[in-house]
Amino acid sequence: MASVSKSLPPPVGGWDTRNALADMPAENAVILDNFFPSTDKVTIRPGFTQHVTGLSGNVESLLEYTALSGTGKIFACNDGKIYDVSTAGAVGSALVTSRSNNKFQSVQIGTSGGQFLLAVNGADTPQVYNGSTWGNATFSGPTIANLIWCNVHQRRLWFGETNKLTAWYLATNAITGTATEFPLYGIASLGGHIMAMETWSTPSNNFQNDLAVFLTSEGQAIIYQGTDPSAASTWQLVGVFRIGKPIGRRCMIKAGADILIITEDGFVALSDILGGDVSQTDRVSISAQINKAVNDAVRDQAGTFGWEPFIYPKGTMLVFNIPVSATTFYQFVFNTITSAPTRFTGMNALCWALNEDNPYFGGTDGKVYRFDSGTSDNGANIEADALQAFNYFGSKAAKKAFKLAEPIFQSAGAPNAALDLNIDFDIKLPTGIASAGASVGGLWGTALWDSGLWGSESQVYAGWRGVRGIGRAAALRVRINTTSSSPAWISTNFVFVPGGQI
Repeated sequence: MASVSKSLPPPVGGWDTRNALADMPAENAVILDNFFPSTDKVTIRPGFTQHVTGLSGNVESLLEYTALSGTGKIFACNDGKIYDVSTAGAVGSALVTSRSNNKFQSVQIGTSGGQFLLAVNGADTPQVYNGSTWGNATFSGPTIANLIWCNVHQRRLWFGETNKLTAWYLATNAITGTATEFPLYGIASLGGHIMAMETWSTPSNNFQNDLAVFLTSEGQAIIYQGTDPSAASTWQLVGVFRIGKPIGRRCMIKAGADILIITEDGFVALSDILGGDVSQTDRVSISAQINKAVNDAVRDQAGTFGWEPFIYPKGTMLVFNIPVSATTFYQFVFNTITSAPTRFTGMNALCWALNEDNPYFGGTDGKVYRFDSGTSDNGANIEADALQAFNYFGSKAAKKAFKLAEPIFQSAGAPNAALDLNIDFDIKLPTGIASAGASVGGLWGTALWDSGLWGSESQVYAGWRGVRGIGRAAALRVRINTTSSSPAWISTNFVFVPGGQI
């Protein structure tokens, strides 16, 4: 019987742990590690380079400061100290010392006196950076050493103590003074404590009056509208909503007009879940396609430090930092244009920050790294691994004898890819060896994939590889180790004989 050729798209639909292997869309992937899906291809993720060295142990917080003029600042919290890590190289002297822990939450507020950065850690007197120096906060009201969260809402600085259902706020545009108490004991019917507060600008509210969202440890979102909490005429309760319990102190992030939250039920947008039943969260969550993986991570590591959402606009990435253990971390990453998910490995990030549009993360080795810098992981291999969705190639009943596979790449150098064919939903351990690096500047007819275009910056590489397997469905596994290029996978061709004849 004559052979048949078929072409499949790359897994631009992203990593999929929701659909059954026998019913997964062709553009999705059973495994997608260190490949980033875009609209028409999947590309090996960017690398990272060493930014600042000389710290000791875990870098657990990176604090962002935006200046009104000039360049911004980024501060690292490590070994009970705060350092300026804005400039690459060896770290300088500590600016703040003798802190009880390095797990800070921070917020910036502008007053008539300038721009100020407030940082709290639930154990020490809050620290304030005024654009040139750090010092102790001078406001009063709560036990300020216990402050663990902070936010700016309607020009007021809000904050709260560890394990309390009470919020505190200052006068408008103030960084000092006596704070006023705002208790939520009678509103938070499930008890617990306030985990975080965020400001929500909803389209239905016409952006005229941002909403204050208090999120409790028991999964209640308590929402108020207004400008002055001291008067009923200017401050009203909008509602109390039940959502999944939040995971980690850094569980919320502002994303455009919405709020994104890490919960035990997945990664959710506040606008999508309010008004619905908590049991239906999976249907509308951002992470619906990979919620099994999210739920597994929550079950195993909900209490481990390191959960944090992060938005990298220039890279069109929405990043959720996921602890696998106290020393190993993954990132579940979504394309902000297509919403397609993937998983990044090999980056043991404890925290993330953006400075001058560039992303940075704090490591477990006393270093701060710059992400999206270079094509290696600080000189080490980026190990990419993908298993396409199983495909019946037009006939679920008929067996096929698979003979050839041809993944097509676009790259600055020939990708040294290892291929394995999986048959009938049997996911086997890979046998091929993915070599590190790529041959940069292929010569016509001699490049690895027989398509080098005399060393041009971006080339298309294609070449048939022999594969063997008989079954109704097949899926190709592609693995690439690289330190010198970022290959993009753009298509895959197959040759098989219908009927299972060799």
